[in-house]
Amino acid sequence: MKQLSKIMLAAVASVALAAPAFAWDFSASGSASSALNITNTQANKDADVVTSGGFSSDVGAITLTSSNTDGANTSTLSYSVDWSDGGIDETVALSGSRTVGEWTGSAGGSYNIASEYGCSASDNGSGAAVVTATACPASKAGADSAAIVLTNGTMTITMGDASHLSSQNVGSGSNAAGAVGFGGDDDAIGARVGSYEGVSLGYALSDTMSVTVAYQSSGVIDDACGGIANQDGEVAAAHAISGTGFGFSGTFGTIGVGATICNAATASALSAYSTSTAISTLGLGVSMDFGDIDPWITFGTYSAVGSETKKGKAEVGTDIGLTYALGTDTVVFSMTSVTGIDTSSGGTAGEAQVASGMELGYTTAIGPVGLAIGYGSTTRNQTGGAGTDIRASEGYSRTDIEIEMSVSF
Repeated sequence: MKQLSKIMLAAVASVALAAPAFAWDFSASGSASSALNITNTQANKDADVVTSGGFSSDVGAITLTSSNTDGANTSTLSYSVDWSDGGIDETVALSGSRTVGEWTGSAGGSYNIASEYGCSASDNGSGAAVVTATACPASKAGADSAAIVLTNGTMTITMGDASHLSSQNVGSGSNAAGAVGFGGDDDAIGARVGSYEGVSLGYALSDTMSVTVAYQSSGVIDDACGGIANQDGEVAAAHAISGTGFGFSGTFGTIGVGATICNAATASALSAYSTSTAISTLGLGVSMDFGDIDPWITFGTYSAVGSETKKGKAEVGTDIGLTYALGTDTVVFSMTSVTGIDTSSGGTAGEAQVASGMELGYTTAIGPVGLAIGYGSTTRNQTGGAGTDIRASEGYSRTDIEIEMSVSF
């Protein structure tokens, strides 16, 4: 009996000693915001000005997070609930890193909760009365792709679905809508790059300079360099895409400089398909740290042209501005402009489409609550333009004023 007691005591002591090493820290977070927005929009030079907006409020994602650190190894598990695209968005994510010797490997993944059952006829698209429980269409696609990152501090290898290259956009904006960008404002000015399946190698030349080379190869033909669609009517089942990219970033005293170049093309191995699209993009970013005043300049351009139709898109843009620190408060001012030609759809073929934007914002804190005040203005013009593309509207203009309060908890 005494021996059994000793064994039990030893087991409890072992668990007590081991528990800190395997303990998971738990946290919960959320946010809320409320805003007053006043927007004036003129659809074209002949249209009346329409005023919209008013008060609105929003609750951000509610996130439960648990993390564990065991020496050099870490793991983080999170569960998040948010309202997105007209429905509840539930996401479970797990990420972690492991270190052996000088090398650290990391990866992560996330999944949206599967569809619920018992949809109505209109929800499941059948058009008929639902007699039995029917799976709802997935409102969100599960993120089943991943990227493996391996680094020793000097060399970093990334393989998989990742943002292998930087857009080099170094600008900031206000809480009001005013800035313009590429692709109808879908992407910020800079290199039009994003996440794609590929591999990249980053190398630190020094403590202040690094270079990256990247290679893309995928059957997904609508994300050249991670952000540009094909233009030649390619067939997804028969075409593939490949591309290469290069990036540089460095700090020289108070000046930071970055550059990214990416070129890609679609092609088919089948002789029946000769269509292809050539894509190229370039981004340059310069940031300056002058104490309280931090200016920036970003330049970007991209083009995508089909080999047979000769149709495509090309845009060039600049983003210039500065942030000014007033103690703990911040003032931001930015001016953006984009000029492009779109011969694939919308607008007037061959006519330049011009867009420009300006934003002025002020942020401060009143105790735990953040206060942001912003003003933005946007103009778009294409001579003789018409159609569904907003850039193709001659004389389009918009002004936006927003006062927002927010708190995180």
